[in-house]
Amino acid sequence: MWGYVALYVLFAASVYWLKRGIHRPLFVRTQNKHFRWKLNVSMSTWGVDEYLAAMVVSCVVILQIMMLLQLSGSSVSKTLAKWLFVPLSFGSIVLAVRLLGLVERYTRHKGWLSVLAALLTVAAGLIASAEADAFILGQTRMEPGEFPGAQKTLTFIYVVYIWYLATSFLLPIVMLIGALVYGVTVSGFRQQARRNHTTAICWNLVATSSGWFRRQWLRASCVIGVIYTALILLMFSDAVSSKLRWVSHASLVYASFHLGPQDCALTGLPIGTRLALLAKGGVVVAQPAEGIYHYKEQTCSLQSLQQIGATRDKRIREARANDDYL
Repeated sequence: MWGYVALYVLFAASVYWLKRGIHRPLFVRTQNKHFRWKLNVSMSTWGVDEYLAAMVVSCVVILQIMMLLQLSGSSVSKTLAKWLFVPLSFGSIVLAVRLLGLVERYTRHKGWLSVLAALLTVAAGLIASAEADAFILGQTRMEPGEFPGAQKTLTFIYVVYIWYLATSFLLPIVMLIGALVYGVTVSGFRQQARRNHTTAICWNLVATSSGWFRRQWLRASCVIGVIYTALILLMFSDAVSSKLRWVSHASLVYASFHLGPQDCALTGLPIGTRLALLAKGGVVVAQPAEGIYHYKEQTCSLQSLQQIGATRDKRIREARANDDYL
C-alpha cells in the first residue's frame, strides 16, 4: 500500500519538477484520434549522448519502481534488476567519458598517466603475489614454489580483485567530492547573481533554450548514472569478497592439482578429490569440503597408464560379479 503511494508521489514530483524546469508544456496535443497527447520531446535531432542518457534514466526509473514495489510486498524479478545494472553502468561510464572528454584529456597527458598506471600495476602485482603465496602456504603448508601454475593464476586473480576494490572505493569518494564542489559552485553563482537587483527581478522569468535544457539533462543523467554505478560497485564488493575464498580454492586446485586418486591407487576418497605431484616425491591431496578444500601431504606410488587401465577393468569385473556396477 505505502509502496504504491510512494510511487505515485515520486511520479507526481518528477513530473512537477520536470515541467517547472523546462519552462514549456510537458505534453502537447496531436492529430491522432487514438493518442491525443504526447510528450513534448523530439527525438529527430538526438545523437549518441542523448540515447545514452535516455538509457541511463530509463534504467534508473525502472530500478526505482522495482524497489518501491518490493517495499510494498510485491514480488519483483531479481534477475531483471541484475541485468539492468549492465546497461546502466555501461551507459553511465561511456556518457561520462564523452561529456568530460576523458579520451582527449588522456591524449594530452598520456605520458605521466602511463607511468602512473605502470607504477600502480607493479605495486598491485607485488601485493597480489604476496597474497597468493600467503594463501598457498596457509592452506597447503607447502612451499608456494611447488605450485607454479597456482602462483600465476592466483596472482592474476588478486590483481583483478585489488583493482576492483580500488575502483569500488575510490569512485564513490570522487563522486562525493565532485558533487560537493559542484553544489558549492552553483549555489555561490546563484547567490552572487541574485545580489544584483536587476538579475534578481528577472531570475524566474528567464526562458531557457532547448540547448541549455539538453546540456542540463545530459549532465544530470551522467551524474545520476555514475552515482548509481558507484553504489552498485559498493554493494557488489561484499559479494565479491565473500566469493574470493571459494574462487581461490577452486583456482588453486584447477591450476596445480592435475591427478586423480586412481593415479596413485588411492581408494575411499570423496568425489572431486584431486592430487598434486611434488618435486621431492609424494603428492598433496585436495579433498572438497563445504565449498573449500582440505589439503594434506601423502605418499604416492604413481601408476602407469596400463596399471590404471587394468585396475579399472578389474573393478568393473568385480562390480558386475556383485551386480552393483551401476
